[in-house]
Amino acid sequence: LEMTAWKMNAPEMFGVFHFAMLAAVCFLAAFASAGMKRASEKTRVRVLAGCGWFLAVMEVYKQLFLFHVVNNGVYDWWYFPFQLCSVPMYLCILLPLVRIDGRFQSAILNFLACFTFVSAAAALIYPEDFLRSYVTLTLHGFIWHGLLLFISLTAVLTGMADLSLRGFARSSLLFLILSGAAVCINALVEPSMAAASSAGQIPNNYAAMFYMNPYHLSPQPLVSTIQKSAGIPVGLALYAAVIIAASGVCCAVFRHLSKKQHS
Repeated sequence: LEMTAWKMNAPEMFGVFHFAMLAAVCFLAAFASAGMKRASEKTRVRVLAGCGWFLAVMEVYKQLFLFHVVNNGVYDWWYFPFQLCSVPMYLCILLPLVRIDGRFQSAILNFLACFTFVSAAAALIYPEDFLRSYVTLTLHGFIWHGLLLFISLTAVLTGMADLSLRGFARSSLLFLILSGAAVCINALVEPSMAAASSAGQIPNNYAAMFYMNPYHLSPQPLVSTIQKSAGIPVGLALYAAVIIAASGVCCAVFRHLSKKQHS
């Protein structure tokens, strides 16, 4: 870990490095996912599962690096891998284990197509969380979200994702279940986070899985403004609704483009 702790000046957001990496990962993701159209259904499932395992290896490295190098042996739950950009790792690994025509797989594939596209695109456009002073952590962020973009586009371009209203409803239910789990994680680790932060061991004083903490204002400016006036629960509900709406727009656009392509 120490051998890969290469330091650098954190790149500027909307700078040359950011736009160069954004263009590179978008091109590679689009090119690779277009090539998946010629693969068989079985091969596509294996490739997506392989992406999940590769992401898992990357995540293990990141967790060890943060724990040993950045935080000197103290775990920071802020980085626990259960963000909207983290769950595709688990879903891709699960993909071969569910029935090909099952409702659960339909929910997973629509989630990977729509919700993952929204989260990956948002993170690549606004990569504040992974423009770091360590080379490997910065590259990790761009590679990770580039793979998410590949996974999403593969699910769309190959027709694997069920882009119907029923398919989107299933993925929305999956999102709400995962959001509930994220809120529970944030609540459970609140005492340990507060203790470690007050002792000066970690820079963050709360966990923000899905950016949905029931005790703290959201780091999202619009949501935090609403929470200040209407309360945290209302802000969290609005935030979830916005994500579902944005993913629904993506689903509608993908469905329209798919119909146009087949016609």
